[in-house]
Parts: sequence; C-alpha cells; structure tokens
Amino acid sequence: MKCIVILCSLLGLVLLSCETHAADCDAAKNPADSDFKNFFKSLGCKVSNGAEQVVEVAKPYAEKIGEGAKDIGSTVAQKYDAFKHRLSSDGPAPSASSAPVAYDAPTERVPLAPIAPALPAEITNPQPIAG
Repeated sequence: MKCIVILCSLLGLVLLSCETHAADCDAAKNPADSDFKNFFKSLGCKVSNGAEQVVEVAKPYAEKIGEGAKDIGSTVAQKYDAFKHRLSSDGPAPSASSAPVAYDAPTERVPLAPIAPALPAEITNPQPIAG
C-alpha cells in the first residue's frame, strides 16, 4: 500500500512538472533550485518530449484507422439505402395469407385455482383417535 502511495505521489509530481514549457527544458539548471526539483523538471521534459514523439509516430496509423472507418461507414450507409429502397419499391404483395382466418374450433377451458385455500380433510372431519 505504501508503494502505491509513493508511486502515485511521484506520478503526480511528474504530471505537475510536465507543465513546463520547451524553453524550461532547454534552459540551464537554476542553482537556486534543489536537486529534487531539477530531477523532476528534467523528468517532465523527457516525458513531454516522449509524448510528442509518440504522437508523431502514431499520427499515420490514426489517419489510416480514420479513413478505414469512413469507408466502412459509407459502405454500410449505401447498403442500407439500397436495402431500404428495395423494400419500399417492392410494396406489399397480395397473397392468400393476408386474408383473415376464421378460427371456430372450441378452446380448452382451464379451471381456475381456488381463491381461498381448501382446508385439509383431517381438519374438516376430525375423527377420534383410539388410544
């Protein structure tokens, strides 16, 4: 648990130090600052530079994914429009199954369950117990 707290605090310090600008990364170390502060400044600069490099490397892949998604979306939309047009242009076809069917067969009657529970026969007809 202590390790998690320490790691989270270090991560927080790194994120706070990431607010430094590129000019701060290029500037020489300030002798008034402590080594601790200089360490996190340099670490923040390294993290921000690494993040910029990742963005530059990932940009072509993101563009390819975006173009693929647009292509898939447009083909799905075209197929939907074609299917919708085909359904609407066909119209309802008259058939024998569209006429109402008369069903005059008797239905089965199912007895309903009693509303009040029936008392067992032992309670309604008590018989003397021979002893």
